[in-house]
Amino acid sequence: MSKKLKRIDRKIFPDILYNNIDVEKFINIIMVSGKKTIARNIVYKAFNYIKIFYKKDPIKIFSLALDNSAPLIESVNFKKNFNFNYLEIRNYRRKSLSMRWIKKFSKLRKNNFMYLNLAKELISASMKRGESVKKRNSIHKIFSSKKNYKNV
Repeated sequence: MSKKLKRIDRKIFPDILYNNIDVEKFINIIMVSGKKTIARNIVYKAFNYIKIFYKKDPIKIFSLALDNSAPLIESVNFKKNFNFNYLEIRNYRRKSLSMRWIKKFSKLRKNNFMYLNLAKELISASMKRGESVKKRNSIHKIFSSKKNYKNV
C-alpha cells in the first residue's frame, strides 16, 4: 500500500496593487484558461467598484467576506465504511473553499459584467447575506443535525 503524499506548499507572491497574498490567490482562482490579466482586471475593477460606490476599504471587505463564507467543517468519505464523516478543516483549505464559492455564486448572478457580480457577492458575503454564506450555513446545519442524530 502506497503512502499518501504530503501537500506541497507553492510560494505565491503578493499582488501588484494591494500587496496581499490572498488577493493574488483569488486572482488565480478567477483566472480561466491561463488569462491572468483578464482575471486581474476583473478583481481590480470589483475592488474599485466597492471603493467608489460603497466608500469602504476593499481589502477589509474581501477579508471579511472570506471569513464569513469559510466553513469550519467538511464532509469526508472514508474508504472503509463509505459513510460521510465530518472533520475540521485546516486554514488554507477554508480559504480556498470560500474563494471558490464566492467565484461560483458570483458567476450565477444575473448581471452582464463579472466585476459587478463579484463586487456585489463580496459586499453581501461581508454582511453575512450572500449565497456563499448560505452554503456554509447549510453545511453547518447538516453537521449539527447529523451530530444530534448520532448521539440519540
